[in-house]
Amino acid sequence: MAQSLTPALAISPRAPGGLAAAWRYGFSTLGPVATSGAHFLTSLLFVRSLPLSEFGLFSFVLVIVPFCMSIIAALLALPVNSALAEPAETRARIEAACLKMNLLLTALAGIVVFGLLALAHAPAVPALLLAGYGTIFSARWFARCFAFIKGRTSAAIASDLVYAATLIIGLGLLAASHHLRFIPGAALLLAAASLSLLPFGAGFFRDQVAAISRGRIRDYRGIFRDLTRWSLLGVILTEFTVNAHAYLVTFISGPGPFALLAVGQILMRPASLVQSALPDLERPGMTRAIAARDRVKPTRMLRDFRWALVAVWLVTAMLAAAILTWAPHLLLKRNYALHDVVLVTAITAAIMLVRSFRTPPATFMQAAGEFKGLVWIGVYSSAISIILTLLLLLTWGPIASLFGVLTGEIVILLMLNRMMSDWKMRHG
Repeated sequence: MAQSLTPALAISPRAPGGLAAAWRYGFSTLGPVATSGAHFLTSLLFVRSLPLSEFGLFSFVLVIVPFCMSIIAALLALPVNSALAEPAETRARIEAACLKMNLLLTALAGIVVFGLLALAHAPAVPALLLAGYGTIFSARWFARCFAFIKGRTSAAIASDLVYAATLIIGLGLLAASHHLRFIPGAALLLAAASLSLLPFGAGFFRDQVAAISRGRIRDYRGIFRDLTRWSLLGVILTEFTVNAHAYLVTFISGPGPFALLAVGQILMRPASLVQSALPDLERPGMTRAIAARDRVKPTRMLRDFRWALVAVWLVTAMLAAAILTWAPHLLLKRNYALHDVVLVTAITAAIMLVRSFRTPPATFMQAAGEFKGLVWIGVYSSAISIILTLLLLLTWGPIASLFGVLTGEIVILLMLNRMMSDWKMRHG
């Protein structure tokens, strides 16, 4: 555990528990916050520069690519994380198989992004550029997860910072040259993702290339059968729960109406990104604590994790309220009504708050290997979310569809709490 937190905890080894947790999460969220800030600035500039349909497509990509990242984490990062408890030879074999699969899955991510954008009637050139972005960013996410598992926290955070810095500098250049348009913006995303691979170093890329010959797909078949098929199904069902509105609104109503939801959700993006990024930091430590049969540390980790997410949510919500109250012109142009954006932001904030409470136990259950139970939670919550979202969309329109997602999140939280209670009873 100590190694995985270097250098974050090493800098302040004698800090009291609360202060140490605050420092640790402050350091660990530095990269995600920088990335979120860069995405916020990108969205802010694009919403004012792009037509409704193009901004809707850009926002749709920011839904599809995180889905690809979640699949990568479920299929590849979880086995590498679980292998921490295995002998060195077994661990090396699992890592090689996952590195080889990474090449296949990241290529598939690009194909999926291009296919979904084509279904949403995106022009060919930006669709290809954004598909490349999806491929590279998915590859970066595995490298980032791999770095956390290996205790190379600094490399993971440096990758986030390089990505954010490249994006911000590129946006400044595009704005100065009056080229804030769809194709240059898509090319900038691809360039930023590519440069963000550099901090992982030559060693990671040597391992990745060596895995082409050393890694064996047949080794992964056993991993898929015993472990990742359940985590994959859980990720897919969770995606149906949390982003049902994005797919249904985009494919039924079009990217233009989805742009309104995206505008309202821009302000809550920092909380969303941190909720997606922190599990990759926490999961290895939880796995080690469970394997060591430590009864105290998991409870403390869950508590710290929960309140870190709530703190990020609170700061994000306060910032969103301040912008909408005193500077709505930063976000809005004539295509968007302020009351609609306020309503979407409020509903999204409620969704993010529920997610702040359900993400820590979900991560813990993954670390404990309770994937079948998580799948059943996904089955129920996704069915409720999809049905409600579709009914609300067809009856009252895109904004109302968000209440279907909120209901699905509440169902997940309630079922996770029951699952955690049952697990604690079984394991003392």
